Amino acid sequence: MVDQLTAEQSNLVNQEITREYQKVTRSSGKPKVLICTPEITELPEGMGNAANFVSAKGGGLGDISASLIRYLNDSKEFELHIAIPKYDYNIRKVLTSVSKQQIDRLAIVLSGKGIHLINDSAFSYIKNPYETHWLHSGIRRAMALQRYVINNLIDQIEPDVVHCNDWMTALIPAATKVKGIKSIFTLHNIFTAKQTLEQIELTGIKPFDFAEWLYFEQYPEDLEHNWEKHFRTNHVDFTASAIFAADHFNTVSPSFLEELKNDVFGELVPRSIFQTITDKINIGRASGILNAPNDTVNPSLMENIINFGIGNVMEKKEENKLLFQQKMRLPKKPNIPLFFWPNRLYDQKGTDILVDNLEMLVKKYTIQIAVVANGDEKQEKALKTLSRIYSNISYRPFSEPLGNLGKAGSDFILMPSRYEPCGLPQMEAPRLGTLPIVRATGGLKDTITHLDFTNGYGNGFVFNDADRYGLEFGIKEALRFYSQPYSVKEGNLRRIMQESMEKFNLKNTAEEYIKIYKRLTEERRNNL
Repeated sequence: MVDQLTAEQSNLVNQEITREYQKVTRSSGKPKVLICTPEITELPEGMGNAANFVSAKGGGLGDISASLIRYLNDSKEFELHIAIPKYDYNIRKVLTSVSKQQIDRLAIVLSGKGIHLINDSAFSYIKNPYETHWLHSGIRRAMALQRYVINNLIDQIEPDVVHCNDWMTALIPAATKVKGIKSIFTLHNIFTAKQTLEQIELTGIKPFDFAEWLYFEQYPEDLEHNWEKHFRTNHVDFTASAIFAADHFNTVSPSFLEELKNDVFGELVPRSIFQTITDKINIGRASGILNAPNDTVNPSLMENIINFGIGNVMEKKEENKLLFQQKMRLPKKPNIPLFFWPNRLYDQKGTDILVDNLEMLVKKYTIQIAVVANGDEKQEKALKTLSRIYSNISYRPFSEPLGNLGKAGSDFILMPSRYEPCGLPQMEAPRLGTLPIVRATGGLKDTITHLDFTNGYGNGFVFNDADRYGLEFGIKEALRFYSQPYSVKEGNLRRIMQESMEKFNLKNTAEEYIKIYKRLTEERRNNL
């Protein structure tokens, strides 16, 4: 047994550890950024061919994560690291003839390129990052992701900035805070989870190391001396903790941040989250950064559609429309206005506003309505029933090829969301000459302005009330545009397609995040 070291001996050991640590820690001399995300659609080619096999998509977070990483990688301003779960099912689906041992080796290969796959049974069998699994719950997967980042990766990399995305990464900002590492937390949707200190401890994370930066349901007065009182009963709010501990907090659209600040969704937003957001805004550490579609959302490049450009939009959209009608088993009538539902079937998206009024709409107006989506089982069942009764209504489960064709072939998309942190379809569809009908909320409000087709202004149709009358107003406005002369429609669609590519692009989004990374890096290095 080694005797206790003197202060001088301890100092020498500290120096030796520091020297050896600097030798083994990967460093390019650039500021280090670690991005933690539960989903990603693709990784850039510059990170090696093996990166092509890593993907998992559950929603818009996967798209924006992929695109942000690509722009950061191309900028070459940062030493970039990505922490993402190792979704074995998705990898095996691509590498069908590769052995499990080789797939495990793939994780080691990728770690040398800054891609850190989190290997845990919680991620082995699922197809979607957010699906319900009988054994591995969402909270179980979140804890596995965070355990590896907190217990291993932060010390291994020692990043300047950690960028955390949504509740599944929400304990990480508190853990980095006590290590002097800066963090940014991006809220993509209103959701949180809660665990007691005991539950967190049993996953292998030591919450007492950073308990001072956690947000508890009940204020833990003198936690150090009264820890037993709080250990099993006082719950930690994940999302509120992330907002509280992060050095910068952002939503994915400016209007959504403003709505949260003004408590517009009081019945939906937990008071813990509202309070921490308010505090961050008051100290100037909050912002709204608008997401943007992937650059590949381009009608001249996309797969599964008849490609076209601004110059031949009218002719080719008609061809896409006929193909989409055929695949949806709708009557092939190019002159009937076709409305498309591009969202998941959830209450947040206002699905019931459409479904409850579908029968009225197809009886009252000469239109077709197509839905390609999954979600609430009750709404899926209702849509199946309506599509069997009415020839001008068609429902199909979600598939990306059919969804892309819907955006290319439809005349309008429907987005009557009750709230919308950002939304991507309303920015994607105009690139394909398809105009959105949206409720004025969150990112929809930031991206769509009501069309004045006479003066060549606006890019869609906006209504205020999340109900039948609001939606019907939007549809009537769309039909008014549809009835205009060919030249009026062509001129507006060409303008809107061009403006959409210029205004809503990932370069603008990435530049906003880069500004924050640089500021946080400078703050950290000034404090070292």
